[in-house]
Amino acid sequence: MKNFYDLSQVNILITGSSGLLGSTYCKYFLKQGAHVIGIDKSIDYKKFNLLSSEKKNLSLFECDITNEQQIKDLFKKNSKKFNKLTVLINNASYLKQISSKNESDFYKDFLKSSKSDWEDFIAVDITGSLLISKYCIPIMKKNHGGKIVNISSIYGILSPDQRLYESIGNNGKRKSKIQKPIGYSISKSAIINLTRYLSTLYAKNNIRVNTLTLGGVYAKNPKSFVKAYSSRTPLARMAYKEEYCGPLHFLISDASSYMTGSNLIVDGGWSSW
Repeated sequence: MKNFYDLSQVNILITGSSGLLGSTYCKYFLKQGAHVIGIDKSIDYKKFNLLSSEKKNLSLFECDITNEQQIKDLFKKNSKKFNKLTVLINNASYLKQISSKNESDFYKDFLKSSKSDWEDFIAVDITGSLLISKYCIPIMKKNHGGKIVNISSIYGILSPDQRLYESIGNNGKRKSKIQKPIGYSISKSAIINLTRYLSTLYAKNNIRVNTLTLGGVYAKNPKSFVKAYSSRTPLARMAYKEEYCGPLHFLISDASSYMTGSNLIVDGGWSSW
């Protein structure tokens, strides 16, 4: 009987590969025997402490996915690696670039925000995903099919509960009202329709496109935020980063062969209330 979950001959491209989830996905799929190409604006090599057998299947490249010329050059210079691609995971998000140093600017009041505040999200999350898809789809067509998974968020299907952020800032040390930025919600919402558009356009080429919508994940969050978030979730906790690998594995494997244009929501029940 065929093993629908076998990834030993699969070549996967993951954007945002140095982030909390991106690096987790890379390491997980390497353990499944897949060949992984990781792309990020800046690579944190410390996150890839791998076995020698895993390292040989990993290629990491620095690339700004909002810059089409950089993408074009990357694919051209490394055609031998990219020409075997059958899976793309559009994981990169501008959210990853936020640090505690610029947290207050990032979580500013909507009425105090500027055009660039939401354009930064649109550039990375939407335009970046479109550009990478544009260069991967022709390769998948030549390889007689492929799978694309676009990563969204519960804040792409629901509005953020701003009450969670009202008294949290600078890792919980500063008491001030802050807001989850509108650019994040807009971009993550757009990702879902990007999926639908591409899924119907390339189904005839045996290219399946789905969305994986994620809930909040533990990432050294302030205790007050974790408590507040967990109280809003039926499973009464945030997700562990490894818990998203299983659903992602399903979407890029033949186990989901009759699934395209769909949105798989994994949020601990958050969107059920």
